Amino acid sequence: MNEQDTKTNDYGPDYIGNVIRILDTQTLVVNAGEAKLKKGDEIKVYTQVEPLYDVDGSLLCMYEYTKDTLTVTDVNKKYSVCRKMKKKTVESSMTSVATILSLSPLFDENKEPIPLNINDNDISPIKDFNRKIQIGDPIKLA
Repeated sequence: MNEQDTKTNDYGPDYIGNVIRILDTQTLVVNAGEAKLKKGDEIKVYTQVEPLYDVDGSLLCMYEYTKDTLTVTDVNKKYSVCRKMKKKTVESSMTSVATILSLSPLFDENKEPIPLNINDNDISPIKDFNRKIQIGDPIKLA
């Protein structure tokens, strides 16, 4: 088994690389280059938190938490530069289209969760973990 296979087993089947450098508050360098990424791709920086078990007790998978989603802005042979990007607001004549789309339930990003009707004894929260991006965090395509 080679080093890439070991990392894939450690980080899950969608793993493609790691954060190798933090350039500033918006920019990361990852060790996935042109063989895995192209300019404009979106990646997720994530962490595997703890195993999830099926109702029969068998291991289902690892619970993954997405720390952030970034856009690939520059791709080189062995590394890529990724930045946190914000969607620009729509201006001028497109404003009415944006308004119509924002009214659609499929495009509503302003929803907030409400409590479920559950048995409180079944609540099993995920353990506490580091939610900040750091060197070595795994990445995958978004």
